[in-house]
Amino acid sequence: MGALDALDAAGLVPNEGNTVWWAGEPRRDERFGAPERGFHAERAALEAAFHGVAREAGARLVTDGPVIETAEEPDGWRVATSAARYRGRWVLDASGRAGVLARSGLRTRERGIATLALVGRWTPDRGHAPPDPGCTLIESYRDGWAWSVPTSPRTRCVTAMVDPRRTHLARERGLDGMWRAELAKAARLGRRLEGGRLQGPVRACPASLYGATLHGRPGQLLVGDAGSFIDPLSSYGVKKALASAWLAAIVAHTGLEDDAMAGPACELYDDREREVYRTYRALSVPFLEQAAAANDHPFWEARLDAARAAGGGIREPVAAPGASGAPGASGMLEPGERSLAEDRAEAFLGSEEVRAAYETIRALPSVRLRPAAGLEIVSAPAVAGDRIALEPHLVSERLPGGARYVRNVDLRRLVEVAPTLDQVPDIYEAYN
Repeated sequence: MGALDALDAAGLVPNEGNTVWWAGEPRRDERFGAPERGFHAERAALEAAFHGVAREAGARLVTDGPVIETAEEPDGWRVATSAARYRGRWVLDASGRAGVLARSGLRTRERGIATLALVGRWTPDRGHAPPDPGCTLIESYRDGWAWSVPTSPRTRCVTAMVDPRRTHLARERGLDGMWRAELAKAARLGRRLEGGRLQGPVRACPASLYGATLHGRPGQLLVGDAGSFIDPLSSYGVKKALASAWLAAIVAHTGLEDDAMAGPACELYDDREREVYRTYRALSVPFLEQAAAANDHPFWEARLDAARAAGGGIREPVAAPGASGAPGASGMLEPGERSLAEDRAEAFLGSEEVRAAYETIRALPSVRLRPAAGLEIVSAPAVAGDRIALEPHLVSERLPGGARYVRNVDLRRLVEVAPTLDQVPDIYEAYN
């Protein structure tokens, strides 16, 4: 689509790595090589780049004002701005936290925790070099945590994440004073910002987590942060939103081209968006456990309890080899790229049971394989190019949700081929 070229040309700050001080552990530095680098981007610059890509692809962008009314009618939707009215068969709410459609009874919040972001823009004094250019800085402290990312070669966004009910805030000092007091708690990050000053006032922004009762139905989708907002500890918020938009585009295209597939496509979208939220919550549990153990404070205890509850059913979050298990770490297998059943199958492949079976098969002069009792092949929606299609999936007691691919292996094809041959090389050749 040309998006990567557009981002390269936008002059964004390269993401060169992370420096993390978490739960009293020694400082951890991770630096990215050129192939792994992304970008640090303020929203306006990122949107401008994507708007250009959309226009070049033939999309029409309407920028005549905010949406003031939406109404569903028998033949589709009516959407009104302050300047005009528009009609469409499908409406995709990508309005972020504002949730133009999501707030109409679809948004759900996790009870017991609230998060407020105190956001300041920092610039170094003359003669001082900005610290860690291109790197994210993260530090936890007793009743909150702070992070900082570069927004230009000379400025950084510096944010303290607090709970208005549990963090001891210096409210009498105003927003600027509260921000400075919180950064004083994050002593190591704060020291790296000495020799600089605030550029403009501190802003207080809501940053509490939320989900949705329904992410999609024929004619309507909640996309990205309109549907759910994950803990910034994951460092994957933007990537999650982009993955949501990619799948939403495929679902909407399917619904517009094939009415009969609109329902199954939306079911796939809703299931995947819920799964992504739950998986990210489960991935945050180890970080929160470390912070809760180190700080013994209600700020962390409440967050840990909420993450465990929200991530219920995701028993074994999958980490890629070499993942460090700390906030900001690269290497986590990203939710949304495959189904929960496939994630669980991936985790099972690393078990002692599978390793033992592998060694047994290697030692045999020949093999006789057959489908296990109870294995079924069912049709389920899946992404097929630019459409959602019904494709065969394998269902078993271990994989009740069904799976088609694991580690890029087509399970259905393997089950067809394997019972007909008794030599592993022959099975491999026939499969391919």
